[in-house]
Amino acid sequence: MRKIAIITMLLPLAGWAQSSLTDEFQARREKVLSMLDTSQVVVLKAINASPLANEYIQDHNFFYLTGINSPANTLLISSKGIKVGAKYRNSIIFYSDLDDVKNIKLGQNDTILQSAELRAIFSKLLPVISKLYYSAPDLVLVNDWLTDKAYFMDREMKNRMKTLFPNLKLESADYFIGKLRSIKSEQEINYIRKATNITVDGLIAAMRLAKPKVWEYELQAAIEYEYTRQGAMLRGFPSIIGSGLNNLILHYSDNTRQTQNGDLIVMDVGAKYKGYSSDITRTIPVSGRFTDAQKEIYSMVLQVQKEVIAMIKPGLSKDELEKAARNAFKRLGYESYFIHGLSHSVGLDVHDFMAERVLRPGMVITIEPGLYFSPNDKAAPERFKGFGVRIEDIILVTENGYEILSKNAPKEIEEIERLMK
Repeated sequence: MRKIAIITMLLPLAGWAQSSLTDEFQARREKVLSMLDTSQVVVLKAINASPLANEYIQDHNFFYLTGINSPANTLLISSKGIKVGAKYRNSIIFYSDLDDVKNIKLGQNDTILQSAELRAIFSKLLPVISKLYYSAPDLVLVNDWLTDKAYFMDREMKNRMKTLFPNLKLESADYFIGKLRSIKSEQEINYIRKATNITVDGLIAAMRLAKPKVWEYELQAAIEYEYTRQGAMLRGFPSIIGSGLNNLILHYSDNTRQTQNGDLIVMDVGAKYKGYSSDITRTIPVSGRFTDAQKEIYSMVLQVQKEVIAMIKPGLSKDELEKAARNAFKRLGYESYFIHGLSHSVGLDVHDFMAERVLRPGMVITIEPGLYFSPNDKAAPERFKGFGVRIEDIILVTENGYEILSKNAPKEIEEIERLMK
């Protein structure tokens, strides 16, 4: 019992409100099952909810396989099978509240049990398996209630398990499940498309509101109002509304500055709809018109983005896209001012897991070149100092090429200036 009590500290708990993806969740569990041999087990838990949290976001691997969006449940998958009563089950969802699981569609290999039964079942599996794929989403110090020793789940607890079960290999479930998450289903793409359309509407609202003296948080409020109005109750990430020198800070999210005439504003935002995120960036002049220097840099960034997007097709690697963007900026003489990555996958996470770097149909990625000129950079041209430009679109890789999901967000100079006039 001592071993099992310690091991149970590793396990994540459960949850996401049920959706029309129910049949897909079942199919995903079956797919995971087919990837396991009889000596391997997957165990996932939900993120623990803070009593004061007003934005609960589930562990995405757990949600991907269950559709549950609440804490205190666990998913256990075994290819060998687990005896439950007179039958063997390959997948068990352990629940603390029956309401969390009452709408889940169960296949012949699935069942649900109360959380109190987890320990006894898991204790029988651990000595006879060779590999455990696990999730540990709550990366915080936790106290083992038997020894009162503080463990950091993903490090000390992992070492402790190796001591107890020296033949057991422990591996994060991220890559294992991420191989499935990399390719989006039609329903997942629809959710990302909806999140993207909502984000586009938010950006357009902010462009219309923008003028000198408006506060960054007012623009944020205009964007996030559209999220709530259209049913996206969460953000994919904290909204970045960077004006003036703040637009040089890649992950700025204070959004407390009052804009000034002549500012460029970088708005990097994304709604989260039915668990799926979007991610779009637009750079706009708060006065409604770009200066000549701003137009020069903006046009460069936009042209590089268009060239790279036009390359997208199955079989191409992300590294080739990155190289093309950097070579394009090098030819223009500004490669050193492109200071971040060009692309990332998008899905349940805004930086979603991507198991391989080669593009496949059904992948959703961003293309986001940018140039940033610090006022303290002695090598930077004087006319460019003090502002940055980033343009980001969200792209679906198709069988024959690509689809720009965020195409309705204005990004041509004339479009933006006309909208803001």
